Amino acid sequence: MENLKLIDEIKDVEEVEEKREVFEINSLSGADWCFERLKGIKSNLEERKAYAEEEIKKYKEYIEAEEKKAADDIAYFEGLLRIYTDKRLEEDKDFKLKTAKGSASYGKVQKKWNYDEEVLLKDLEDKHLEDYIKVKKSIDKTKLKEDLNLVADNIVVDGNGEVVEGITITEFRNFNVKY
Repeated sequence: MENLKLIDEIKDVEEVEEKREVFEINSLSGADWCFERLKGIKSNLEERKAYAEEEIKKYKEYIEAEEKKAADDIAYFEGLLRIYTDKRLEEDKDFKLKTAKGSASYGKVQKKWNYDEEVLLKDLEDKHLEDYIKVKKSIDKTKLKEDLNLVADNIVVDGNGEVVEGITITEFRNFNVKY
C-alpha cells in the first residue's frame, strides 16, 4: 500500500514539473525561496533514494540466497555425476557420459603456468633477459607542473625557455550553490 502511495506522489511531482511556470529572482527573498526549494527537493530525493535502496537491498538478499542455494544444488548433482564418471573411467579410460538429457566428461589434461612475480622478475634481471620484462612509462604531472611555466595562452616552456609540446591549458570556473 505504501508503494502505491509513493507511486502516486511521483506522478504528482511529474505533473507539477509539466506545469512549471517561468520564475525570475528579483530579490534576496526570491533567492532564499529558491534555496528552500532546493533543500526540499534534495531532502525529498534522499528519502526516495533511501526507500528504493532498502527495496533493492531486499531483492539483492533474495537473489543472493537463491544463487547460493542453486550453487549448492549444482555442486551436489555435479558431484554425483563426477563420482559416477570416475567409477566408469576406472573400467574404461576413454569413457564419456552421454545421455539424452546431458553429458559429462573430463577434458584434455592442460598445463597451467603459475608465476611468482618477484622471484621471476629478479631471475630475469640477473640473467639479463630484459626482453621478457615490460616497463610502463607514465608522466609525473605534479612535478612537471612545478617545473614548467605558462608564458602565454597554451604556451608552456621548460626551465631553458624551450616550448613543451603536448600540453594545452583550458580555463574553467565552478558554479557553487550551497544550501
